[in-house]
Amino acid sequence: MILSCALLTGLSVAVVFGTRKALEFRRPFVDISQRISVEPEPGPAGGETRLRFAVATMVSAEATFSTYRKLVRRISRDVGRQGEFVMRPSYAKVRRKLESGELDVAFVCTGTYVHALRGKRIKLLVQPEFANGRQYRCLFLVPAGSSARKIEDLQGKVMAFTDPESNTGCLVPSATLLAMGHNAESFFKRVIFTGSHDRSILSAAAGVVDCAAVDSLVWESVASQDPDLAERVRVIWRSEPFGPPPIVVPTGLPKALETSLRDAFLTLHEDPEGREILSAIGIRRFTPARPESYQTAVDLYRRLQRGGGPSWP
Repeated sequence: MILSCALLTGLSVAVVFGTRKALEFRRPFVDISQRISVEPEPGPAGGETRLRFAVATMVSAEATFSTYRKLVRRISRDVGRQGEFVMRPSYAKVRRKLESGELDVAFVCTGTYVHALRGKRIKLLVQPEFANGRQYRCLFLVPAGSSARKIEDLQGKVMAFTDPESNTGCLVPSATLLAMGHNAESFFKRVIFTGSHDRSILSAAAGVVDCAAVDSLVWESVASQDPDLAERVRVIWRSEPFGPPPIVVPTGLPKALETSLRDAFLTLHEDPEGREILSAIGIRRFTPARPESYQTAVDLYRRLQRGGGPSWP
């Protein structure tokens, strides 16, 4: 996800007399409780039928809409439908819309996918291959001046998580602590759910939280776009890599549409326009779905459930 400084404006931090007072999020300019029609370029006959395409807000709503609008438009055109860009304020709401068949396709967090496996109403369509061999990990970021050097140093501190269904922004850190004999709810003084990885990064950079668990791909993009911000935080822990955030569809989707969608994603990198769209979101191409890529995340989630981890998921 390629972000610019201008897009990272969803967070305003209130700090009074040098102490943390609150996290206040300004309402994004996109109403994420609504569907947004994306005007397509001229396409095949029958393009008046809508393609309900959701993107989980792994970054702030402003950045999500700006970055993914062209992808929604292009895929919709390729399958001969009018694009309808759907955003919801939580990963769980996107998942529920998929499970109920109110969405046709979605780009979701790995954590949302593993949550959905229980109901067997969502399946993998394709998965992204990131540019330059980038891998999807969980990072722990602390303010640059923090004395913390390892996870144990964070006990009794304030932690920023992204969303209860976020893999890197909740599940991985919670499972890691459980393996160390700790429950995240009692290990930290307080956990704040920021709603997006870019907001978590800003929270740590501003010293509003003592640590933030974030997606390494978002962090790398933010750091490359804003070196000054990158200097205000420090990485103290990296997880193993996980299967990348996938494109998924409801199991009840008509087979013809499923096939058209799969073909549209898999061939997107074959023309200049498609490559430009992919480059803007840090993806080289989409590849056929490989469920085994997500087994590590599935196993982690199951261990967390069996081990009596935090109640958030």
